[in-house]
Amino acid sequence: MAPRLRSALVAVVGLLVAGVAADRVVNSPAFLNPRDFLEFWSAGAVVARGGNPYDPDVLLAEQRRAEPGRDAAVMMWNPPWSLAVYVPVGLLPVRWATLVWIGLQLAAVMLSCDWLWRVYRGPARLRWVPQVLGLTFAPVVWNVLYGQNAGLLLLGLAGFVHFRVAGKPGRAGACAALTALKPHLLAVFGVLLVLDAMSRPGRTALASGVGTLAAALGGVLLLNPDVVEQFARATAYPPPGAVPLTEWVLPVASYWLRVLVAPERFWVQFMPCAAACVVIAAWRWKRGERWDWPAALPWAVWASVLATPYGGWVFDLAVLLVPVVAVAARLAAGSRLVALALFTLGQLGVTTVSLAWAGSLPGFFWVAPVVLLLCVAAGMTRPAARGS
Repeated sequence: MAPRLRSALVAVVGLLVAGVAADRVVNSPAFLNPRDFLEFWSAGAVVARGGNPYDPDVLLAEQRRAEPGRDAAVMMWNPPWSLAVYVPVGLLPVRWATLVWIGLQLAAVMLSCDWLWRVYRGPARLRWVPQVLGLTFAPVVWNVLYGQNAGLLLLGLAGFVHFRVAGKPGRAGACAALTALKPHLLAVFGVLLVLDAMSRPGRTALASGVGTLAAALGGVLLLNPDVVEQFARATAYPPPGAVPLTEWVLPVASYWLRVLVAPERFWVQFMPCAAACVVIAAWRWKRGERWDWPAALPWAVWASVLATPYGGWVFDLAVLLVPVVAVAARLAAGSRLVALALFTLGQLGVTTVSLAWAGSLPGFFWVAPVVLLLCVAAGMTRPAARGS
């Protein structure tokens, strides 16, 4: 048998086996739809028919197809261009859509970890380390359990720095467009992306990112020409059945600042983010042509997450794999293998404790600070002696 024919047969048999296994999984009584995925799936299904994806009544009718007993809609508050990602899964039956979505999130995490390991010059023989860190990282586990989209946010960051270092700013900008699925979470990175237009590659990356978002929005507008107006109206005047952003109890410092200083003034939550953007912008301006994206990106991610005005849920923190993998790669490159092992065990400890945590989502406020402390502690370890 010719090698090509043999390879084709192996591929066909493999796809058939995978298809049978996937069919059994989605039709198993134990298969559950992650709570938050329903918002993406139903919004994609609604807008595919030209409906309003920001109407809780319309979403609820769609979500009851998956959960007949549901009495309240899970709202989708992502901006209109994000619907270009959700429409394809919205066209699938909900169980198959869930399986595809979870697979997409895990694939995005694995690819991101590999790209970050290369960017931060982790040893090739230890390329399995970032995969272990990524797939067992507490926010990634919660991202899968809730069916959230943080894997794509991470892919946007990792793809940006990977292609930027590789001298392909157009691809870098296209990847960065993924971070606009939740622009509030990575606002500091967005500011840096705009300021990077001081350089020619930066202008190319920015133009590519804007073009990608414009194309995504254009595709959505073909399905529903009124979607931008519907989004603006829903965020300004939340309809009955939707919880306004001003009433969310959040696990972020900006929320508690507002509660302590001026509970009725929602704009107070944006002050830490604004301050972080100003500081980072000044840093970028000062560095000028000496700007180093791989060195700056972990700091930009930390500043974005810690100062975010809202959101910041435990699953959103999957973007912290950027600094986590950067630290791990530098430990490995410096032959600090004991420190690397302890760092990995520390992250596994965070995952274990989070899964045993009995509190609600706002109670996970401790995850980001603990991950930060682990990164700082690991970064303070000394390189191994030469020849060790």
